[in-house]
Amino acid sequence: MDSDSWLLFISLIALILASGYFAAAEMAFASSNTIRIKSRAEGGDRRAKRTLYVLSHFDRALSTLLVGNNVMHIGIASIATLLVTRLWGVGFVAYATVVTTVVVFLLSEMIPKSFAADKPETVALLLANSLCFLMWLLRPVTAVFDGIGNLFSKVLGGSDAPSVTEEELYDIIETIAEEGALEESRSRLICSALEFDEITAQEILTARVAIVGIEADMSHGEVLEIIRKHKFSRLPVYVDTVDNIVGVLNVRRFLKNFLSRGEATPLAELMDKPHFVPRKRPIDELLSEMSAKRLHMAVVTDDYGGTMGIVTVEDILEELVGEIWDEDDEVREDFKALGGNRFEVSGDLDILDAFELMAYDDCPDELDHKTVAAWAQENFNIIPQKGSSFTFGRLTATVLQISNHTRITKMLLKLEDEVPEPSA
Repeated sequence: MDSDSWLLFISLIALILASGYFAAAEMAFASSNTIRIKSRAEGGDRRAKRTLYVLSHFDRALSTLLVGNNVMHIGIASIATLLVTRLWGVGFVAYATVVTTVVVFLLSEMIPKSFAADKPETVALLLANSLCFLMWLLRPVTAVFDGIGNLFSKVLGGSDAPSVTEEELYDIIETIAEEGALEESRSRLICSALEFDEITAQEILTARVAIVGIEADMSHGEVLEIIRKHKFSRLPVYVDTVDNIVGVLNVRRFLKNFLSRGEATPLAELMDKPHFVPRKRPIDELLSEMSAKRLHMAVVTDDYGGTMGIVTVEDILEELVGEIWDEDDEVREDFKALGGNRFEVSGDLDILDAFELMAYDDCPDELDHKTVAAWAQENFNIIPQKGSSFTFGRLTATVLQISNHTRITKMLLKLEDEVPEPSA
């Protein structure tokens, strides 16, 4: 080969390597973990700061990479054709095209992108400075293409959709938890926090029929007996029925006053004013409200102003961190496998949680946020008694325990084996 041919050959190799640079940079910056890079940048890493700049201006960077790579491909095709024509003649151009295509695919696309995809942050940090320079150098060219792209985007109707949807965020959390990068307890906490603003007071309240309260005209001795029996820190005070709650008694304040003054102080002077909230109040708002007013208990009302139940700060926090047990609480098993596809479940357990623990998938969406007791009450056509049962798909549900004559507190669920469909 003469000197001109050698110059063309060296130029061809340089363009192939440059094309590989653009391909590797595109894959590296598209695959880099922004949070990880940001953490390094905040630690003072200069290359990480450059990388973070590119990631925050990724549209510009992508335009630069695409323009650069396309120029390289055009140059490769042109020089390869010219070189083959000089050395072997026009008849070998078709063969040269095939060989050049394979070489470009391997050396300028597949190998660089595979390497960059395997070590995205490492490659991004390595190429950040040079890419920033190219973004500045090619700014006049990319600005034209960006303008054309934005014009077409407006004409065709650009999308304002978020880059990550809530469902995708759940999938991301689940994936990193499965990979061991996030502890299961933290994964549950994050998911609970994401769902927190979707839960309302009516979904976590202690139902009206389960409220333990005291009547306003009770003697101090009767109040002491209720305190001794139930060991609650606060008790609602009502007149005649729980639909007429007139106060909340702080048990510690009551006991302290009783020990010092006996029955001299009436209940009305010891109790706090009740705080009423509508049933559809989101619990994140309710928690902020109760925290600001230093409240520990709120009365949840129905659409007609009647008492639907009560909610405590502890009830709200349990939606984030799970069950909170006091030292005096009697720890109960909400779910117990008895063998033979039989399960003993608490009436307070969420029905979907029960189905999940049983590996029972045939459940409609409308059961969301219903307790086992509420689900059972809907399926009975009569007032249930101990031993009453009904069927639900492949389930047979039987009442094991009832309190206050009507409230289901424990049930037995038996799951029948799935009958296989006959083969055709």
